Amino acid sequence: MTYQELFDLKFKKGLSTYESVRRYPEEIERVNEVALLDVPEATLREIIREEKILTRLMRLKRKFLRQA
Repeated sequence: MTYQELFDLKFKKGLSTYESVRRYPEEIERVNEVALLDVPEATLREIIREEKILTRLMRLKRKFLRQA
């Protein structure tokens, strides 16, 4: 499942993160990352310490939230 499909399920169709994890357990990391897109950028910078993960989340956030 792609990030785009997960994003559409969460933000356009209203599927909760819990339900997404239940339906797609093999995609748990991607589901969690998509769920974090809803968190404000300043808060992400405080809670995510690993720069690589933070960079990926910021890139995803810019890409998908512009499209929405």
